[in-house]
Amino acid sequence: MLLLLICTIASCTNKADEYYKQGLTSLKAEDFEGAVAKFDSAILLDDKNMNAYFNRGNAKFDLDDYEGSLADYNKAITLTPEKTIRPIVYLNRGDNYWELQKYDEALRDYTKALELQTDYDSALIGRGKTYLSMGDYINAQADLEKAIQLNSKNGFTHYALGDVYYDQKNYELSIDEYSKAIELSPDEVIYLLDRGDAYYMTNNFENAIADYTKAIGLDPTVARSYVLRGDALDDSGKPKDAIADYNKAIELDPNYASAYYNRGITRRNTGDKTGACEDFKKAVDLGSKLAADFADACK
Repeated sequence: MLLLLICTIASCTNKADEYYKQGLTSLKAEDFEGAVAKFDSAILLDDKNMNAYFNRGNAKFDLDDYEGSLADYNKAITLTPEKTIRPIVYLNRGDNYWELQKYDEALRDYTKALELQTDYDSALIGRGKTYLSMGDYINAQADLEKAIQLNSKNGFTHYALGDVYYDQKNYELSIDEYSKAIELSPDEVIYLLDRGDAYYMTNNFENAIADYTKAIGLDPTVARSYVLRGDALDDSGKPKDAIADYNKAIELDPNYASAYYNRGITRRNTGDKTGACEDFKKAVDLGSKLAADFADACK
C-alpha cells in the first residue's frame, strides 16, 4: 500500500528516465550543477541506472569534484556486466585518477580501455600523459606517437608530445610539436606559453616575447603570462618593459611570489636597491625560497 502511495514501479522508472534525460540536457549545456541535481533525482528513483551514475560522474568531474566523480564511476563499473562495459568508462575513470595524481590506477584504467579498443586514441593520450607525469619518457613518447598516427588532427596530442621533449631538454623538437598544436588549436593559451618557454630556453627571446604577447592577447587576465614575458624582456635588455609586466602580474595576482621575486631581481640589476629589497621581503612572506638569500642580504 505504501509503495502505491509513492509510485508504481513502472511510474518510478518512467520518472527516473525523465530525470535522466533532463540531466543529459543539462550536461550538454554545461550546466553541471543542474545535471548533478537531475541525475540525483534519477538515481533516487532507480539506483541501478549505470548511465545515471556514469554521467553524474562526468558532471562532477567538470565541477572538479574528483572524489565524487570517482565514486560514481566506481558504482557505474560495479553495476555493468564486464562483457558489456564500454571503454569510455575506463577512460573517464583514468582521467579522474590522473587528476587525483593516482598514476598507477590511471595507467591500469587506460590500459583496460585499450584492451577493449586497441585503436582508442584518447586512451593512448591519457596513458601517454600519465607516463609523462611519472617520468617514463620512452613509454610516453610511444603512446603519444601512436595516438598521432591514429589522429594527427588533435592539437593536445602534439602539445603533450612537446612536453615529453621539453622535459628532456630537447627544446627544438618541443617547439616543433608545440607549433603543430598551435596550428591546430590557435586559441589555446597554454600552447603559446609553453612554446614561448621553449624559445626562451634556447635564448630566442624575440620569439618567446611574441608567443607570450599572443597569449596575453587571447587572455589578458593570466598573471603568469606577464611574468614570463617580463623575464624574456629583461633578458633581452628591456628592464623597464619587464618591470611593467611584473607590475601587471602583481595587479592581477597580489600574492604571486614569483612576480615580486623577479621584479626584485630586475630592480636590483638596475640599481633600485630599496625597491628590490621590498620585493624580496614580500616574496619571502609569500613563500618564495629563492628570495630568502636576497632578502637576508638586505638586512
